[in-house]
Amino acid sequence: MASPVKNKVINTRADLDAVAGTTAHDEFIAALKGSATRRQDVQSYPEGYNQPGYDGPKLEPIWQDVEDLSTITRFGFTKEQLGL
Repeated sequence: MASPVKNKVINTRADLDAVAGTTAHDEFIAALKGSATRRQDVQSYPEGYNQPGYDGPKLEPIWQDVEDLSTITRFGFTKEQLGL
């Protein structure tokens, strides 16, 4: 028989708290920690870049890690609580 925790959908902090002490909880916390940083293209593109008729130089993206705490905040955590 499948574990009821394995298929538990976690949409809220209450859902997460309901699976405390399980592998699902640990995996979700790890995913939350991973969500605190995202990659963002910070290249400065000229007006009209990548549009039909643009004949300027091709620019490569410049990827940079950017802190984004929106997901952990949604679940009621601070970065200090998650050890970030």
